Amino acid sequence: MRPARRTPVRQLLTVVVVAVLAAALLPAAPAVAVRITVDRRLFGLHDTDPTSMPLTSMGSIRLWDAGVTWRDIETSPGTYDFTRLDAIVAAAQARGVEVTLVLGMTPDFYGGATSYPSDPGAWTRYVTAVVTRYRSFNGTRGIHAYQVWNEANVKGYWTGSPVQMGELTRSTWNVVKPADRGALVVGPALAVRIAEQTRGLGQYYYARIRSANGYIPVWRFLDVISLNLYPLDRYGSKLGTPETSMSLLAKAKEDMQLRGVPVSGKRAKPIWNTEINYGLATGGTGASTTLSSERQAAYVLRTYLLNAARGVRRVHWYVWDRPAIGNTKMLGADAATPTLAGKAFGLAQSWMLNGTLVGASKTAQPCAKDRAGTYTCVIAYAGGVKRVYWNPSRSVKLKAARDATFKVGVYGMRTAVKSGATLRVDYRPLMVRSKS
Repeated sequence: MRPARRTPVRQLLTVVVVAVLAAALLPAAPAVAVRITVDRRLFGLHDTDPTSMPLTSMGSIRLWDAGVTWRDIETSPGTYDFTRLDAIVAAAQARGVEVTLVLGMTPDFYGGATSYPSDPGAWTRYVTAVVTRYRSFNGTRGIHAYQVWNEANVKGYWTGSPVQMGELTRSTWNVVKPADRGALVVGPALAVRIAEQTRGLGQYYYARIRSANGYIPVWRFLDVISLNLYPLDRYGSKLGTPETSMSLLAKAKEDMQLRGVPVSGKRAKPIWNTEINYGLATGGTGASTTLSSERQAAYVLRTYLLNAARGVRRVHWYVWDRPAIGNTKMLGADAATPTLAGKAFGLAQSWMLNGTLVGASKTAQPCAKDRAGTYTCVIAYAGGVKRVYWNPSRSVKLKAARDATFKVGVYGMRTAVKSGATLRVDYRPLMVRSKS
């Protein structure tokens, strides 16, 4: 057989150079602006009492501090009391709200609230009982997502190891998926406020869980990544804000990506912000900063806008019906009347639902900020465009679009706007509607 002819090196290099030059001379593919369609389930809350669920629209609810943890439901070994959970699930169903149940914490007879259960099989039996009951409840799915634990990187909620939490994650997956394949398994909520918590996040997502096929990364046993994106009350002289919270999100994503967790691209795991409020003192109790009602409303609006723009799928505000927690309160002192911030929860939906967040340009992410620190969220919808502006630190002047028609501020009042009018913008988001 004759040997194959070799291509001379010089000829080969010529071919490569020509190919590179040809590629360079081709017209560049047009940049595609990021587009994010806003889902109703983004607008989530915590509510500890099924009778106080807000009449204002919400799309999802996370059950934590609602009296329905494992230790609340399993009253003695093998005995389950679903009375309260039934009532909450029925109330959510009546409002068309999707339910996420936090499964932990451990009953005392299995070791204590924050511990890995002394009988791991008890966890499997408990999760099986819950999923079997709520995969069809009142004729439809009662619980849509099962979260393994709350703040598994905070010692006040978990004293086991990251690998043990991974084993509970795998056990949950192995129960939920065969029994109710349409339900989601949500990873344990992880806080990222301080360095110790950031290390805990890394340790959990670094964990490899032993199986018949070897050691499997823990993230393969969950559908959703959960972060509790509370910022610190203060960073030096500056308050923790919704923008600070998004910096925590970016850092958490970077840390997870370093450990092989898919947090970007087509196969990315969705991220939920499962708890958020502001001004919480270290330790998570009370609030050390008092905010004006307008700033509280501004924080609610900025939180939902920024989370949506950064790709977060659900945001569960903590909490609707407990005014004593956090400095941004949804209800007044009577625990019944919505505050300006509570009304802003509905206002955010009126701005965002049935719309698509797009970058202000083909290269900008939605809700980008300019050199002056002013944020612009562009929301395209069937009737035109809504642009939401704010500047967290100072007052600035902007020009309204030439075909602007009206503006709405934190109070929800509609005011006519003349074409090309000058707008004064500060920390309070201002929505301006225009035809294009």
